[in-house]
Amino acid sequence: MHESVLVVPSYEVDRLVKGETGVMEVDLEQIKRVIEEKGRFLSRELAEYDETFRQVIPYVVMMREQKILLLRRTEKQGEKRLHNKYSVGVGGHIRLEDGLQPWQAFISGMHREINEEVKVEVMNLQYIGLINDMASAVSRVHVGLLYVAQVVFGGLNEPDMFDYAWKSLDEFTEIEKNLEGWSYLTLLKLKELMGK
Repeated sequence: MHESVLVVPSYEVDRLVKGETGVMEVDLEQIKRVIEEKGRFLSRELAEYDETFRQVIPYVVMMREQKILLLRRTEKQGEKRLHNKYSVGVGGHIRLEDGLQPWQAFISGMHREINEEVKVEVMNLQYIGLINDMASAVSRVHVGLLYVAQVVFGGLNEPDMFDYAWKSLDEFTEIEKNLEGWSYLTLLKLKELMGK
């Protein structure tokens, strides 16, 4: 199936993060303006290999009672490289069907992605920063907008695809090496923000 996904020019992301990697505290109004003015929809087949663009991905950490939802990908998932990898974020590509205006598409796409993966009532949604990771060919064609959601949790929508647990920040040490790249960067930022 042909899929068109939201992208922004890589040079705009580089300008916002000033060439640094990790989770960068970029003002939300700045990234919103870039998405509104420079965002466009591009064939995902092209976007996955074109480093002049970054696919814009919402990455939402679920929290309740100071604990983070930790997801482990099971072997039922198609992508073998991700089997048994841990993730602290829910999110995915923003599609043309999410809306014609890029920022509105981002907001509605973020809520669609949350609802596809978890059964939650979002009580509070807080933007944290941009995830910029230049370590791999895959991460170089994506940029994450990191949010933390305080939620009332009702379970997973695809329970055979993930195992899950609720962990405090202090409990992540033993699994850090098995975290996906963005999850590792996210945990570093949350520890910094919470003074851990």
